[in-house]
Amino acid sequence: MDLQKLRGFYWSAYYQSFSAAGRKLGVGQSAISHQFKSLEEELGVKLYERAGRGIRLTAEGEILLGYASSILQKLDDLENHFRDLSGHPAGTIRLASYRSIMKYKLPEILREFKDRSPGTRLKIEHRNRDREVLSMVAAGEIDFGITSSWNEFRDTRFFEVFSFDMYLCTALSHRFARRKRITLEEIASESLVLYERDNSIRKRIEGVFAKHGLSVDVTIETGGAEVIKEYVSAGLGISIISGLAFEQDEGANLHRIPVTEYFGKLGYGVAIRHGKYLSPVLREFLRVLGLGETLEKQSWQV
Repeated sequence: MDLQKLRGFYWSAYYQSFSAAGRKLGVGQSAISHQFKSLEEELGVKLYERAGRGIRLTAEGEILLGYASSILQKLDDLENHFRDLSGHPAGTIRLASYRSIMKYKLPEILREFKDRSPGTRLKIEHRNRDREVLSMVAAGEIDFGITSSWNEFRDTRFFEVFSFDMYLCTALSHRFARRKRITLEEIASESLVLYERDNSIRKRIEGVFAKHGLSVDVTIETGGAEVIKEYVSAGLGISIISGLAFEQDEGANLHRIPVTEYFGKLGYGVAIRHGKYLSPVLREFLRVLGLGETLEKQSWQV
């Protein structure tokens, strides 16, 4: 089976689009479509169906995707491994991260890493949703992602680096603004400003209320802790966010009440595809993150 056809199939399935796969691989849409048809003829099955302007894999296509993912990612690992052995290591690290981590935590880490590895290029992408980061990790589109601990990690390994307490935040004029403790029942009685419905933090928060038989009134849902803080300070509701949002003493116009006892701490760390080859430059970056000792104990195997 031709590897080029397999790559065209893989990225078409990932993006659910021939044209997007073509842009990824630097070829035309017609070339990708031809690769699909050739694979279907070779295997004797139908691999996809049209879905609006995109495509959707058939059951047979999903089976092939499982094989293609394993084959292509192992091939990339093989190429990177032998590039290192030949003395010509890859000079780029690709990662994706949540905005607040990029803003508050990564700059210091990147400065230290660049001091150690000045010739290494970094490609850092911002994503609002953890599932997007994890999808990119699983697809091999990035070397690793920085994401929250409140996720399901199926084809990836997660290593926690940071940990934050959770807080209820209110406007200074709110009736809770002088409180040092709060109950879940009291929180549930107020209008809430939370992340979007598919956000892992939102799911955890709603799950805790549901476990205690409480329903919540989410009157505003939006993306990003910075936006949430602005809405809360304007008196549009109260919210539950992590201490990460208050790094560098931001949030002086908000009142905070600790609620870690209800929701637990929120961790952030590195998600890496299971079985990925960790090159010397990746190992150096992970050492700067503080994961060197942990990964050395397992011979840098993830």
